[in-house]
Amino acid sequence: MNTGLIAVRYATALLEFAKEANLVETVYDEAKLLTLMFSKMGRLRHALENPVISTAEKRKLLLNAIGGKASKVYEKFTDLLLENNRESLVQNIMLKFIDLYRKEKNIRYGKLVTAYPVSQKTEKSLIKLITDKAGGTLELEKVVNPDILGGFTLEVEGVRWDASVSGQLQQIRNEFTERNSKIV
Repeated sequence: MNTGLIAVRYATALLEFAKEANLVETVYDEAKLLTLMFSKMGRLRHALENPVISTAEKRKLLLNAIGGKASKVYEKFTDLLLENNRESLVQNIMLKFIDLYRKEKNIRYGKLVTAYPVSQKTEKSLIKLITDKAGGTLELEKVVNPDILGGFTLEVEGVRWDASVSGQLQQIRNEFTERNSKIV
């Protein structure tokens, strides 16, 4: 069974269904929330794959995972997945749906990691810089990680810029090690 192909088909169907109901943005937000829950709660996936847990309980889990207030599209789609025993693919389907939505709306996804929280002004400047060069819009996830010491790392669609202090220290360490290995 090709789960990737199945996930793409269901995600495409969900996108079309959401368009027909004029709820694409709502379903997109629900999909992002659900994938966030999957990453935060590893047990959710195990519960959905557990054959002992009833379909009704799995439905309740999927609805509660997004806060309990689900759109009709999300509810009906959840019922379809459970009816067809595709609950183990929910996370992949939602990730594919998010990809399809972003591609259609020309939205780029980026992750900004800084040692300290950035100001709104800095965030807006960074977003403008990227969208001016790449076009479209940018959806930016911000993460604070004191381990980078200072500066930032930015990753947008697989391209990574490392302007962090820890990254520069690592580069110096690598150069030092390489030069010393040639001496010995």
